[in-house]
Amino acid sequence: MRANIVKEVIMVFGAYGIEVDKRHLALIGDFMSFNGDYRAFNRIGMEESSSPFLKMSYETTMKYLVSASQTNERDDMSAPSSAIVMGQVPRVGTGMFDLI
Repeated sequence: MRANIVKEVIMVFGAYGIEVDKRHLALIGDFMSFNGDYRAFNRIGMEESSSPFLKMSYETTMKYLVSASQTNERDDMSAPSSAIVMGQVPRVGTGMFDLI
């Protein structure tokens, strides 16, 4: 399912001559298929996320920021978007470990 999502998104952007890094599209595919079924990649699909920073990185930043502040939401920084928003290395790929 994930590979098909990535392939279809590449085809949509390709029709307009837009090139997007495949790693970015892979993250979108992961987000959309993480639960084992299809999740919409829009504001409705984002509202299901428990990560306030993930919601804020998509759109309507102020809405999610105000809501998270009013309800004292916490972010465990497990989503790659959360780490990127905070200027940290995401805990994926080479960011999964430290060298001693």
